[in-house]
This record gives sequence, structure tokens and C-alpha cells, in this order.
Amino acid sequence: MLQPLQQHDDKPISIRHMAHDALHDLLHFDSKILKTVPLLLFKPGKVTEGTLAGDQGYVKPFTLFVFINFIFFLIKSKGLFHYTLETYQDRAIFRDIAARKLVALGISMDVLADRFNIAMRLEQKEYLVIMVPLFALLLAGLYFIHRRPFAMHLVFALNFYSWFVLYMALIPILWLLMALCLKAFHISQDYLISENFLTIFLLASCFIYLAISIRRVYRDSWWLLIPKSAFLSTGVLALVVFVYKPVLFFIVMHSIGE
Repeated sequence: MLQPLQQHDDKPISIRHMAHDALHDLLHFDSKILKTVPLLLFKPGKVTEGTLAGDQGYVKPFTLFVFINFIFFLIKSKGLFHYTLETYQDRAIFRDIAARKLVALGISMDVLADRFNIAMRLEQKEYLVIMVPLFALLLAGLYFIHRRPFAMHLVFALNFYSWFVLYMALIPILWLLMALCLKAFHISQDYLISENFLTIFLLASCFIYLAISIRRVYRDSWWLLIPKSAFLSTGVLALVVFVYKPVLFFIVMHSIGE
């Protein structure tokens, strides 16, 4: 039976210990990534299960998150976290703040947009981490009566978001394969580029991945997986839309002109 949050010497793992190991792995990054990434992609929850059981063969959660996050924003394509000033113009609060910034700086909208978009590309990868502890809090809420250590939820959240970021990096390839299949059968490809389709696709993918991960890590019964996975997968997109994206806007807008 899995003994969560235990090291190989049977001492409870702590957040401090996780941070120490993360720094060590950043300085001594090795071939463990070749073992970790395939399992992260194709065996949901396996890396988390092994890490919590004290298996030293995996890249530590925070190190993995930082590495994948860096690679994603280095190679990411448009449409995936591709926020520009124009993408914020659908809400009055963002338009008003942009208008006040124009007056304060005495510049044109084109100049503001250029500055904003350049700053956004620099800031995006640094603040994705804000969703990790919030997702861990969602897990803590779900398992409150079980009194699981918060570090356990944090490990799960870090590995999940590592998968999430890596998965989004692979989405353009999946899109190309689906487009080729539709083209072969002479089916319209227009809906593939719609925001609604992307949202549904991500929700379904997160739901499946989380259901398998929860089953493996938390040992939940199958009948509990559906509501929990539905809640958490919805929470993933909610954190992007209502936390990550707005926070980025305020941070980037504040940084312009300083």
C-alpha cells in the first residue's frame, strides 16, 4: 500500500525538503527527465505516486515544473496563452485601465500595445506558478476530512501542471493530425480553431487525466472520481480565466512606463 509523503529513510517529506531537492536537481539535471516525462504524459499519477513513495528516480516536482514551463514558453505557438492587449479588450475594466495608462504616459494605443505585448511575453512564464498552490488548495478542500498533508496536494498540483503545460505544447501537433484526418474525409476543419472546441477539448483531457491520477494517488473509489475530476478540471480553466490572465494584465500594465 502506498505510504504518501515518505522518503526512502521513512522520514516524512516536507515542503522545505522539497525545495532543497528542487535546488539540487536544478544544479544537477540529468537523465531522470527521460524517465519522468514519458510517464508524466502516458501514465497519469505515476510520477506523483512514485515521488510520494520516496522513489528518487524521478525529477523533483518543482524542478520538473520549472523545466517544462521554460521549454513551453520558449517554443509555444500562438493561441496557447498567447495574450496580447487586444485579447483583453472584451472587458470594460481592462479597457478603462488601458485608457488611463494612455493618458498617464501620453502615448498612442499602438505604442502601448507594442510595449504591453513585449512585456507580456517576458512575464507569462514567471507567473504560471501562481495557479499551483491555488489548485493544491482545491485538492485540500476536497480531502479536508481525510487530513492529508498539504505537501501531498502540492506535489500532485506541481506534477499535474507540468503535464498540463507539456500537453498544451503538444496540442498544435494533435491539431495538425486531426486536421489531416478531417481533410482526408472531406470534413470542414473550421470548428477546430474555435475557442469553444478548444475549451471542451481541454476540459475533457483534464477530466480523464485527473480521474486516473486521483485513482492512482488518492486511492478514491471509482464512483467518487467523476464529481471530483469534473470539479478539478473545471477549476483548472477557471484559474486560467479568472486568476492567471487578469493577474498578468495588472502586473504587465503596472510595469509599463516604470
